[in-house]
Amino acid sequence: MLKLIIALLLLAGVVIAAYVWASSGWDGDDPARARDAELRVLPDAKPATPGSQLTVMTWNVAFGGGAGKQPTERHGAADVRANLQAVAEVVKAAAPDLLFLQEIDRASDRSGDVDQLRVLQDAVGLPYACFVTTWRLHYLPFPYWPPSKHVGRVWSGQAILSRFPIASCERIPLPQPAEQPWWYNRFFLHRSLQVARVTLAEGRLAQLVNVHTEAFSQPNREEHARRLVTELARLDPATPVIVAGDFNAVPANATQRSGYVDEPETDFGTDQTIALVKSAPGLREVFLDDAPEIPEAETLTFPAEAPSRRLDYLFTRALPAATARRVVPEAAASDHRPIVATIPLP
Repeated sequence: MLKLIIALLLLAGVVIAAYVWASSGWDGDDPARARDAELRVLPDAKPATPGSQLTVMTWNVAFGGGAGKQPTERHGAADVRANLQAVAEVVKAAAPDLLFLQEIDRASDRSGDVDQLRVLQDAVGLPYACFVTTWRLHYLPFPYWPPSKHVGRVWSGQAILSRFPIASCERIPLPQPAEQPWWYNRFFLHRSLQVARVTLAEGRLAQLVNVHTEAFSQPNREEHARRLVTELARLDPATPVIVAGDFNAVPANATQRSGYVDEPETDFGTDQTIALVKSAPGLREVFLDDAPEIPEAETLTFPAEAPSRRLDYLFTRALPAATARRVVPEAAASDHRPIVATIPLP
């Protein structure tokens, strides 16, 4: 009997140790408080001189998995690099001055161990980049069975690429869904706001906020919107602000709010995420406010192959209205379509 008890205790210890190891990965830092950001500058970087306008692009690039893929699927390095090359070609054609990216993998088993920040920055040639982590695990045992399909090691986050030097960059942590048990949240994303300041010219800054809000919990997503509004209130009101990213919510004027073919369980019937974001004083959106006459069908971004809803947005503050904006009809490189806008500089 004693031997059995000892064996069970040893087994429990092994299980607990494996759980703690697999669900960690931030090298001892508390992911709920970590504010570290990684800056990367190309060797031949030369600061650009801003003209009379900025071209801004935002794109959720789906971990390099391409269209129609899931974040829990594994992809080989060759496929990931091919998808990233397709992303780079679209970016180079748009020639943005500022590029907001979501779902960028760094050394993850699910994406062939490809450092996507390095590959994309080198390919598009934007000299300055900043990355913040939102998901980092030693091992994600999902899907649960068979183990051969486990996602494994994950390191993912958000990035801002720029033609102008990045003066500062930090990660502002966002809460996890409160309705989920703690042991589940140990493996769950630690979403964040990425806040950066770029130097357009001597004495001229722009404040950038890269956003990827909660996808699976409406209360948590709406709380993320409130946190964004609070953060915007802290930023210098006289300095231009650009907010862009994947908000995982449809606007108030969306024709369809549920019954999606690809996600029949998704229902935005009572979702207030975008309304909450738009409550921030002075904030305007390049379609909703600057060009409300554009047909809704031309603003849809997800899913890329046959868009039925808009999840991606580009807001500004202390800047003139955008003079042009479009959703790029790209249906292969990612499960989202990117938004590109031209914004005059005051």
